[in-house]
Amino acid sequence: MNSTNRFANRFLILVTGLVLLVVGAAGAAAVLVPVVRDAWKDQAGAVDDQIATWVEQTQIGTAGISWITVAGLAVLVIAVILLVVFIVRQGRGHTRVAVTEPTSEHGTTVIEASVAEHALQEAIDGRPEFVASHVSTYRVRRTPVLKVSVTCRRGVSPKDAANIVEDALRALDTLLGRSIPTLIQISGGFRARVTTTTRLQ
Repeated sequence: MNSTNRFANRFLILVTGLVLLVVGAAGAAAVLVPVVRDAWKDQAGAVDDQIATWVEQTQIGTAGISWITVAGLAVLVIAVILLVVFIVRQGRGHTRVAVTEPTSEHGTTVIEASVAEHALQEAIDGRPEFVASHVSTYRVRRTPVLKVSVTCRRGVSPKDAANIVEDALRALDTLLGRSIPTLIQISGGFRARVTTTTRLQ
């Protein structure tokens, strides 16, 4: 869970991978395949001459600079900016606040996410049904959402695991005086791996 669209993540990775694959394959073929290498040597001079002609014909005024060069640099700068934005957005979405409620005209009640996380973690840590567990808090559409991930021992029913976490969540609801939307992720055995439970409001 982060603030970047999942489809955008995968699409960018796919496009980048395909581009690198094509460039790498073309470079390898130009070096290792005799036919491709000879064809490239035969065409290299003509390609260089054509590029030089394009640059000469597309010069901007008397500056001696081709608009093709400017456009190429602009595309490169835009690509770098998009990649930087993409990298910076990774891992975002976490929040330190679980509950924010105005209690009166003069004040607001704020409950830190660590309070809810520690309470849930302590409630499910000692359970023999789980090999491991982790609780974190994310902001989804401006709403804090808990994510509870548990790894079950072999033979533990996903339904039983979900009930255990639900009991802990009901106790947390009583403690906080309100319910927090929660995603429960169950993994472990085959039956657990194919089951996820969501408690969202």
